[in-house]
Amino acid sequence: MLARDIMNRTVLSISPEHSVRHAARTMLENRISSLPVCDDASRLVGMLSESDLLSRAELGSAGRSGLSGVGPTPESFIKEHSWRVGDVMTQPAVTVDESVPIGRIAELMAAKNINRIPVMRAEELVGIVCRSDILRVITAATPDGVAVGDEAVRRAVSTRLCCDLGIDVGAIDVTIENGNVTLSGQVQSEAMRTAARVVAETVSGVGGVRNMLRVAAA
Repeated sequence: MLARDIMNRTVLSISPEHSVRHAARTMLENRISSLPVCDDASRLVGMLSESDLLSRAELGSAGRSGLSGVGPTPESFIKEHSWRVGDVMTQPAVTVDESVPIGRIAELMAAKNINRIPVMRAEELVGIVCRSDILRVITAATPDGVAVGDEAVRRAVSTRLCCDLGIDVGAIDVTIENGNVTLSGQVQSEAMRTAARVVAETVSGVGGVRNMLRVAAA
């Protein structure tokens, strides 16, 4: 699934000449955490987010971002006091092309700690993806087909352990009875032990998992 498949095509934006107060009011009224900033030619020039407004002079926190005894830097003074969105916004904006997979979008959101990402077609802003759009993909995901019979489930678990975690098929013994899986053998870390359990739990047809794996001594 790609950005174009989940993006919101109606995008609310503001001008760099708008006031910070107008931008804050717009975010509140529309219950959004950030706004694309577009110039008179409708080109994306930045993003204004809630985090850009957390050190404003109106909050009484201005001047605290500079070194002790030195005062604010010129850049922080502008961000704290300017009334223009263009002075306060973050630029350049983090964007994605409409053909980017949604997994990559989720990675960017996590890495950059952002909630909304503009979607581009060349230089044109064509949509925006929010964290809630990612969550909807998760809730709408259809489960894998259910393996039929204990042997089919056992093979499915073994295959997933190999493909997802790179575990040698012979390193872990997978047994199953009435849909309940037991994992035994040895792995290299506690994290791998937990990951193996998670893999088994996510295989359709598994009723429960008994994790008997041992962690190799360092």
